[in-house]
Amino acid sequence: MGSLDTIGGSPASGGGGGGGGATWTDLVDLDWTSVDNASALANGSHTISVSGKSVGVDVSTYSGANGTVTPTNGTGMVMDGGTDTSRTLTLSIDLDPLFDSYTVADVRGYQYAVHIVITSLVYTSAGNSSVYCGLNRGSTTTHNSGIARMIFVEDANDSTNEKIRVRRNTSASAIQATTAIKTSRVFTLILTGGEIVQVMDTSGTTPPTPAPAAAGTLMIGADSVGLAQATPDYQGNGLRCFISAGDASDFTLTRTLVQRKQQ
Repeated sequence: MGSLDTIGGSPASGGGGGGGGATWTDLVDLDWTSVDNASALANGSHTISVSGKSVGVDVSTYSGANGTVTPTNGTGMVMDGGTDTSRTLTLSIDLDPLFDSYTVADVRGYQYAVHIVITSLVYTSAGNSSVYCGLNRGSTTTHNSGIARMIFVEDANDSTNEKIRVRRNTSASAIQATTAIKTSRVFTLILTGGEIVQVMDTSGTTPPTPAPAAAGTLMIGADSVGLAQATPDYQGNGLRCFISAGDASDFTLTRTLVQRKQQ
């Protein structure tokens, strides 16, 4: 279980050390507040200039969601979950093309951490609105297929708290914690061996030092790894992260920071 405000550790410098003599180093730092103003993105693939990089993103809607993702300079990627309380809007970010290298040797030799910072979270539908944030293989752009592993936070229907679960595709765990609603937060997804996914959920906007062994860091798990399997699941087809507005939630994506540490 996590503490009232933080699951998995306290905020720290995004480039801070990870203990054990190794250091978490920054690979990609995307400041989404730097995007140019644009109209809401249609479903499908787009290339957006962020922090001097051309970043591939995909927008998808589940079951006819009417939400929107709007690049807004000075604010970020504004995600309006729409009005339908049984639908999901997803923004998927193609990460590995932004790395200098993402080979089998890389993912076996390093842990990766993907920090996703959101602000201005509002659960517009009491006891129903939610946020999903996770990793998927590079060939899958949705939140509920492929090998999507994610944290799942949902309004607790008391105007104060939210329920924390983890999920793979459409299967969710039991409630792992009930905490005060974090309107600004950092989801930190930790990838080990290109297979195992864990998550931290930190209040505020400062990425924490990734802490896979911390009490409160949640295990999201891994798919089956075969004998002599040559290609890690989150490497062979690349790597994506995603953030989803479920059931009419609203928030803004402001930053994505990717780090790695030698194992």
